[in-house]
Amino acid sequence: MKESIISKLKKSDFLKGSLILLIASLTMNSLFFLFQIYVGKLGPSESGLFGTLTYLIYLLIIPLTTAIQTIITKFVSTYNVSKEHSKIKYLFLASTKKLLIAGFMFSIIFLALSKYILDFLHIDSIIPLVLITIIFLLSLVLAINRGILQGLQNFKALGLNFIMEGAFKLVLGIVFIMLGFGVNGALIAIIFSYLIPWLISFISFKEIFKVSPEKFNTKDLYEYSYPVFITMFLLTAFYSIDVLLVRHFLNPIDTGYYWAASLLGKIVFFASSSIALVMFPKVNELNLKNINTKKILRKSIGLVLLISLPITLVYYMIPGFILKLIGFYKQYSSITNFLGLFGVIMALYSLVYVLCFYNLSLRKTSFIYLLGFFVILEIILISLYHSSIIEILNILLALITFLLISIIIMTLKKNGTLNNNTRT
Repeated sequence: MKESIISKLKKSDFLKGSLILLIASLTMNSLFFLFQIYVGKLGPSESGLFGTLTYLIYLLIIPLTTAIQTIITKFVSTYNVSKEHSKIKYLFLASTKKLLIAGFMFSIIFLALSKYILDFLHIDSIIPLVLITIIFLLSLVLAINRGILQGLQNFKALGLNFIMEGAFKLVLGIVFIMLGFGVNGALIAIIFSYLIPWLISFISFKEIFKVSPEKFNTKDLYEYSYPVFITMFLLTAFYSIDVLLVRHFLNPIDTGYYWAASLLGKIVFFASSSIALVMFPKVNELNLKNINTKKILRKSIGLVLLISLPITLVYYMIPGFILKLIGFYKQYSSITNFLGLFGVIMALYSLVYVLCFYNLSLRKTSFIYLLGFFVILEIILISLYHSSIIEILNILLALITFLLISIIIMTLKKNGTLNNNTRT
């Protein structure tokens, strides 16, 4: 049996890539998780503030950086198939220049609106927002480099890059917090966790710089970028806006409880998110070669379920033990009542995430309207009904369930996944 599994692993680039990125992603997120646990020792009020800032970072950065990485991956994988490395170099140079200019402009606007942001989130100092703009700029250039590594299917280098990010967050986060910098120290650690991996990532694709850049028409790239960005913004908004609304409507202590439950619940998603990263260039490559992609989709969904379901089951069966294990039970014991529910929500979200990436890789974008509708509905419903954390989670559960069902139906219908007769 073991030989059979090892044999399959050696023969399948998809499974090998998935395993590498799965281990790297789990390591990175585990280190980030430990970092946040350490921040949690500051107490529900301070950790709630950090959690709010973290999800503000998610909302501002994750959609754009994931979109950038996805777009770069798409075109690098295409040019890599045809061995056009000169175009990859041009893509890197042009993207870095344009995104840094746009990033500086956005940072100025963001800081100009800081008063309104601080008032809405009940934050006293502008320093965290200044630090967030630095994180934002670094995340842009890091996403470009990671997109190149992913497009080249250099999953070992990409995985190592992920691990370095998590390691620097944890080590430097502990150091800065111990030095008394508090929440700001945690944000400074995030800055270095982006800066150092970005600098090191150049080593992994230095061969690209040996060729002369070949300019090409970027119209196709920009046309593809809009749906990708909108998709990532809406996907990130779905699991970030609730935290920001909780910060606005509930008290700081409840915000801390919600952050703690969200932190644990999102392990379900982050543990399996690497599957979509590996699936995306593979589906793109197979589609270019006119090869059926439904097998990759089935494998991806199966791997996500294999990872997410056991974690969710543990949250339901022994939530108290989990909290005691990480040292959260004394201050956050009340979240045992809804930790399992958070796990279910994120397991369903993980499936939505994979299906969205699959559609994007095939340039099918109809699902974006569904995402937009459900995000708007989320904002409206939580704004109207927020008497307790349980009420908010029940709203999220209903929304993600109907969203998943809708995207499954649309994927099968639009992509002909069930009746695809393309060569395999």
